[in-house]
Amino acid sequence: MQDKLRIIISGGGTGGHIFPAVSIANAIRAKYPDADILFVGALGRMEMQRVPDAGYRIIGL
Repeated sequence: MQDKLRIIISGGGTGGHIFPAVSIANAIRAKYPDADILFVGALGRMEMQRVPDAGYRIIGL
């Protein structure tokens, strides 16, 4: 039995960090469709809107 791939991605504040991070998540998802991908970001910052818009879960710190 193989464990499910679990990934945490952190980065944000500006589009220069968020959009490349989402692109990495998309590449992982393309190769491993069942991967569990979680973003961690700063409450009240751009990533709290953009990451869910891209279809990923995010936890704000």
